[in-house]
Amino acid sequence: MLTSCDVDALTNSTNMATSTGRRDKAVLLLAARTGLRPVDIVNLRLQNIDWAQGQITLTQHKTGAVLTLPLLADFGEAIADYLLHGRPDGVADDQVFLRSQAPHVGLSTSSCLYNVTAGAFARTETSPRNGKGQGFRVLRASFATRMLEGDTSLPVISGALGHQGIDSAKHYLAADEKRMRECCLDFAGIEPR
Repeated sequence: MLTSCDVDALTNSTNMATSTGRRDKAVLLLAARTGLRPVDIVNLRLQNIDWAQGQITLTQHKTGAVLTLPLLADFGEAIADYLLHGRPDGVADDQVFLRSQAPHVGLSTSSCLYNVTAGAFARTETSPRNGKGQGFRVLRASFATRMLEGDTSLPVISGALGHQGIDSAKHYLAADEKRMRECCLDFAGIEPR
């Protein structure tokens, strides 16, 4: 789990003077604010973004379900900045995020996004509270945990993450230490022998 400050440090660690830095900031913000899976970020198309309505609509790779997310100001501005000032001109590929070096085609696998997060973790020397992972799963889990800590119901969290049911989101409950402590049994009157 990452704190909000950790996420801010990661998303602000990119070099905005480069097209790669602009792309990476947009990717990191999109992952951190929406919990999208890497494969869905890689497959994001220009027509998936409805600027007038302020939303992103896509079909999830894993579930095949259509997911509509609000186009929040921070990652919306980062995507717009990348499209206007970082994305190579004259590219026919309709994927939003492209390779920064020729050939300028859409990112091919979600595994290449691991380098985006690993680079951000290395630049900021940030690590999750449990010390595990430096990929998009950490951003996704942190997104879910922050929602849970904000008293968001499990069905809403499950829907935001694109799960088909709440059972898929139940493992995020273990990250909510405050509420987990409330579940502990009181051992008063039960003395060990």
